Amino acid sequence: MPAPLLRKAQDLLALMLISPERSVLRESAAEALWPDARVETSKKSMRQALWQIHRTADDGVQDTRRLVVSDGDALHINPDRRLWVDVAVFMEAARVAQGVGPGALDAAELTRLARAADLYRGPLHTGCYDEWCLIPRARFEDRCLTLLDTLSREHERRGELDQAITWAQRLLDVEPAHERSHRRLMRLYVATGDRTRALRQLHQCRWVLEHELGVRPDTRTEELGAAIIADRLPHRGTEDDVTPVAEPAVVAALRTELTELRRSVDAIGARLRDAPV
Repeated sequence: MPAPLLRKAQDLLALMLISPERSVLRESAAEALWPDARVETSKKSMRQALWQIHRTADDGVQDTRRLVVSDGDALHINPDRRLWVDVAVFMEAARVAQGVGPGALDAAELTRLARAADLYRGPLHTGCYDEWCLIPRARFEDRCLTLLDTLSREHERRGELDQAITWAQRLLDVEPAHERSHRRLMRLYVATGDRTRALRQLHQCRWVLEHELGVRPDTRTEELGAAIIADRLPHRGTEDDVTPVAEPAVVAALRTELTELRRSVDAIGARLRDAPV
């Protein structure tokens, strides 16, 4: 069994795999992976990392088929080595999801996107907090949200509510403050007859937004919650065809109570002014 790659060898391999054309300049890679090292030290570290990759990935293969090949000042992933890279599969699925409108996916395409979404296991190259990794990681997570949102939306549109709920929950596992997914879950829970769970989702949305972002929910979220409380939300529909209730019954009732309270306060004030001192 090959020895596991050391951390910097893993970093170098990851850097190449996520780079355009799976190629990096030696100097750029050295600066990214060993930013504080002297030139000679970083060159030595680079040689050690490449030896680690060769020792682990090239056992029994010809030199022309090594996983990493050198071309002057550049390092490449060998195009002659057939590789299956989960990030590449995932990003292609996310690209498809980003470019389709509602109803544009057939069942086979939806299944393919779901399989790609199942590849997501957390942040890209977990445990690495070097600068070279942060932007690709953020881009990867953003594409993940796009893919999960598309899957949830499409299953909701098809009336496949359990699947729509599952994908919306998966999205909130990645980004708990994704307010649109909180609203989608609220609607979906109502559609499945679970109004209590829908209102619990509203409270969770409020808590997350306040504690993570220091903001309150959007007006649409609060109006949706009020409509659910008043039992005025249609039991079927999607975010695009559910019209927010402009004056929910609960809000109207609260306005009435506030008006009566003001009248009582005014009456008490008038009596106090007329009372003898």
